[in-house]
Amino acid sequence: MNIVIVGLGKVGETLIQNFVQEKHDIIIVDTDAKKVENAVNRYDVFGIVGNGLESTSLGDANISSTDFLIACTSRDEVNILCCVLAKKLGAKRTVARVRDPEYFKEVDGMKGILGLDYAFNPELHTALEIAQDLKFPSAKTVQRFGLNKGATMAKFEVLEDSPLNGKALKQISAEFNCKVLIGVVERGKECIIPNGDFVIKAEDQISVISSEEELIAFCKKTKLFKRRSKSAFIVGGGKIAYYLALELDKAGVEVKIIESDKARAEELAEILPKATVILGDGTDQELLDEESLKNSDSCIVLTGMDEENVIVSLYAKQKGVQKVVTKIDRDSITNMVEMLGLDTVVSPKDIIANHIISFVRAHQADTGNGINTLYRLYDKVEALEFTVAESFPKKGEKLKDLNIKDNMLIGGIIRGDEFILPSGGSAFFTGDRVIVVTAVKQITDLTQILR
Repeated sequence: MNIVIVGLGKVGETLIQNFVQEKHDIIIVDTDAKKVENAVNRYDVFGIVGNGLESTSLGDANISSTDFLIACTSRDEVNILCCVLAKKLGAKRTVARVRDPEYFKEVDGMKGILGLDYAFNPELHTALEIAQDLKFPSAKTVQRFGLNKGATMAKFEVLEDSPLNGKALKQISAEFNCKVLIGVVERGKECIIPNGDFVIKAEDQISVISSEEELIAFCKKTKLFKRRSKSAFIVGGGKIAYYLALELDKAGVEVKIIESDKARAEELAEILPKATVILGDGTDQELLDEESLKNSDSCIVLTGMDEENVIVSLYAKQKGVQKVVTKIDRDSITNMVEMLGLDTVVSPKDIIANHIISFVRAHQADTGNGINTLYRLYDKVEALEFTVAESFPKKGEKLKDLNIKDNMLIGGIIRGDEFILPSGGSAFFTGDRVIVVTAVKQITDLTQILR
């Protein structure tokens, strides 16, 4: 695929890293010559120093033969106009980053008029993921598949005293009588797609797939359950905090936000009337104690400084807060933070990269069996959700009769609002959503699971 990326910020660079790994042909455009030079030298891509709103720059990028143009500069207006111009010049599909809540609301309903195929908002997607995480405080990460109830995948750490420790997967299924599937096990630096004979050990990270109801039952039976957060203490009042406060309000969660900028604090107090907004420094221990951080069910740290986020998160853990979520932007910090034992680390650039890669791969498939959702669980393992199209050649055939490739696991079938735990007698039908856990890279089509 020929992909043009306009804008070399955090999201742009993350997209380059991922698309280069997937062997796409990448052209980058940015007004900063130094950024372009660094990216060209680091990733071996073609670079253009120029403005994405100039037809000459887009012409130099061969826009007329481009499969995807992705505009992710720091300015929403530039991104939208860049996509409009690119579509006029012949780009097949256009994608724009739109961060402003008011712009995003309008653009989402005007995609057809603007010639925009996909608009993404890193802050909104990050807030939605954090809101999911707060539903399962004992989980490190929580992801959703399908529409409505669909399916949930949650990652848990197995502790020494866990009833799962030392048991094979087939024992777990029989003993706890829960309709769940353990799709991935991370053990040290190894990532495993297990079979029924695989034995769980302490310190394993297990990704469990099922309906939300069955996951709750599983957590209760295996001593993993913690009640949902009823109060949230948010440090940092940026766009993620705004979107998150809206989501938590819908769920009946009490929200308190600490924001250091007076104008922004006043704005948040006005647009979030149900939240308590405090003007102050979120790294001030005295302030955190005065505002009863220790009595909150959850603490979500969202300032613009990774180091501050880590320090406040560690303090919240020390105070006994049940669930702590930490925003981290730099990969080098993420690797170190994992060793500190923090609950959940989120990275907006990685979250949005998953969404865009999913969108691109979905349009690589020409059979209608393309990807709806993609999550990267580890460097070499992905969880993918496909819709079964009429063209799928094995509809109605039992899974035990399908010749499925190695390193592939059918993690679940979503039929309407029903989650089906797959067995050898299960089958796919048109309209089903199928979850596939795979160590095979660059799967774009459900038919690719077959030999």
